[in-house]
Amino acid sequence: EGCLLQLTSITQDLPAFAGRLSAAQFNWRESPGRWSVGQCVEHLNITTERYLPVLSQQIAAARTRGLVSQRLFTMGLLERAFFRMIEPPVKMRVKAPKAFVAPPDLPVEATVSRWRALHEQLAACIGSADGLDLGAIKVRSQFGPVSFTLGGTLSILLAHERRHTWQARGVLNAAGFPRD
Repeated sequence: EGCLLQLTSITQDLPAFAGRLSAAQFNWRESPGRWSVGQCVEHLNITTERYLPVLSQQIAAARTRGLVSQRLFTMGLLERAFFRMIEPPVKMRVKAPKAFVAPPDLPVEATVSRWRALHEQLAACIGSADGLDLGAIKVRSQFGPVSFTLGGTLSILLAHERRHTWQARGVLNAAGFPRD
């Protein structure tokens, strides 16, 4: 339930500002090494697209195995450390793996529409985990050779969403951002 509330907040926030930008604004970058608003949104699209099948598969397998629980989920030490590293305000920049880096020129409407559709699927996926033992189900990270619990994975994915929404808002406030 908490994950769905967080996702709802993110789903209302990002399109409210990103969807209103012109193509020039959506694709503007402060410098060659920095991401545009569009690249932040598409990075989230790529990430969600990679995680959805993995999450769905693990949730279905957990249902089959009867891994249910009513106890509250708590993240482990590694999950908490990773969560704090990702949660905004960002204190440390991390280079994204090449497969997760978006191209520099993206269409506004198609990118934001894709983001909305993927987040509807993510909401359904999160809802399907209701009642499962979020601490007993392991999910392999799509970013590196580590696994987290399902609860940790969902918490980290939502922090990742907030991180890149925060980053996209920062682009809007950068010196030189085209206002027209």
